[in-house]
Amino acid sequence: MFLLWKVRLRAALPIFMTLNVSLRVPDGIVIASDSLSTVHQPITQTVNVQAKCDQCGNLLEIKDVPAPAVSVPASTWPYTQKVFPFLKRFGLAIFGSNFVNNRSMYSHISDLATKLGSEENVDFTLDVVTERVSEYFVDQLRKEVTKAGFNPDLQPDSWAPFGFHLVGFTVDANQEPAAQSRGIQIGKAAKIDRWEGIGCSVTGDTTVVTKIWSGSNPPGYQIFSLQDAIDYSKFLIRTTSDYQRFSGNLPTVGGEIDIALVMVRSGFQWINQKPLYKMLETNER
Repeated sequence: MFLLWKVRLRAALPIFMTLNVSLRVPDGIVIASDSLSTVHQPITQTVNVQAKCDQCGNLLEIKDVPAPAVSVPASTWPYTQKVFPFLKRFGLAIFGSNFVNNRSMYSHISDLATKLGSEENVDFTLDVVTERVSEYFVDQLRKEVTKAGFNPDLQPDSWAPFGFHLVGFTVDANQEPAAQSRGIQIGKAAKIDRWEGIGCSVTGDTTVVTKIWSGSNPPGYQIFSLQDAIDYSKFLIRTTSDYQRFSGNLPTVGGEIDIALVMVRSGFQWINQKPLYKMLETNER
């Protein structure tokens, strides 16, 4: 008997919590994110499905078949760390799920950075880091799905439970440093968006930012100071959080705003960081 109903692990469309913002301005790159995590509660249900008999070819109805659990937002936690230094020269922010393969992103990113930092004779350019981060987390996600008893290759192509916003400098054709950002969606494979030059890029729940930008002239990023870039990143995240407060829906953006600066010569520097993670980072050193 062949069931005409295919079971997949998650919904076809990704649900992106968080808002990551990167601003590439003449004096450097600002990367920022909120600190809110949304906890999902699985809801189980049964459905009636059709099955085809292998012998007679007739369609039969099978009642009360357990359906995959539907995940719905249930509560929020406002102290998640979503911005990280990476190899001292890059900034990394996360969006979507904050856990994979039974470990937090904080744990994964710390271990991955340590592992890469111990490798010798490797030129960790932005593209190389993008590739290594993508490979590592696609592998972790596939392991998680396999452990849950599902086939990761059967998930929808649009499935992307989490991703990363990576910033740093590359060298252009004139041997000049060029500010760039990468948006990395992790699913069956990694999907990568590339942004370079002066500008602003966002990942995660970008609905409110899209409304702000629609129908208006973009800000003059080319004349932004570093303080302007810091203030504008705060503006986008706070406005998203404030808008969601009155929307009647469970928010996806909120909590404290972590902000960091990436410069050509000095690398990654914190501008605003939650005290607990500042203490942990200091102790790790």
